[in-house]
Amino acid sequence: MSLQDELQMSILPPPGVQLMLQLMLTREAVIRVQERLFEAHGLTIQQYNVLRIVRGGPAKGHPIYEIERRMIYRFANVTRLVDRLELQGLLKRVADPKDRRVSRVVITPKGRRLMERLDVPVQQMATRLTSCCDEEECLAMSGQLERLREHCVQQESVQEELVGAIN
Repeated sequence: MSLQDELQMSILPPPGVQLMLQLMLTREAVIRVQERLFEAHGLTIQQYNVLRIVRGGPAKGHPIYEIERRMIYRFANVTRLVDRLELQGLLKRVADPKDRRVSRVVITPKGRRLMERLDVPVQQMATRLTSCCDEEECLAMSGQLERLREHCVQQESVQEELVGAIN
């Protein structure tokens, strides 16, 4: 469905606005598929993200602030996510021997087994969602999105100026 049809727009906005709208709609479409997959395994997208980070981290675990820094969806309360995953027996906190004020989060064997069960379905989901593109197109689009994302990060000061101009 075209952007104009999906959003029922009488006039298309400038190309940059069209791109931003396409990105937002695409993100939502991907999230809907991910939510169904992760919910079938008793997880939210944010919980999966925390498990993914901790599983890929050092054996001694990550402190909460490091998990927070690596999150894809940064609006989540990481402490609360870790609490819930700990209650499910998927993660555990261990004291940092160098700094008793810091606890590190490690994945439990139960958490590792769940993530291993999810590896194939997550890969299959990604393959299906991107099957409209060949490998070269996927890599090219990935590179373009990375370039756009890096540019957006560099523009944060401009965003603050725009917000200030509105107020």
